[in-house]
Amino acid sequence: MIIEKMAAKTMFIIMSVFCILIGLYPFVYYLIFQQEFGLLPTKPDFIKTSIVWKIGFYLHITFGGLGLLTGWTQFIPTIRETKLKLHRQSGKIYVVSVFISSIAGIGIGIF
Repeated sequence: MIIEKMAAKTMFIIMSVFCILIGLYPFVYYLIFQQEFGLLPTKPDFIKTSIVWKIGFYLHITFGGLGLLTGWTQFIPTIRETKLKLHRQSGKIYVVSVFISSIAGIGIGIF
């Protein structure tokens, strides 16, 4: 029983760390805004020059990152049980972020 609890806690910590790291990754695109980085060099020029695609891309990575940064906190029992208002606010931010990110992702996927 103790080993199962330790394993579950370890997996939660690993998941949380990855959510935070991947959630912060989009900010690299803002720090290196003028240079092509990551996914951008693989795109054809007509897509990279499209303002609609750029808006969709940056909406997708920004709100997707925000969703990852807020989503994992929904699984913390202490927040869920003792800080219900924080839990609900975080959940609302998560739902809106994931919705915007998914719509933007569908939009940039069409290109």
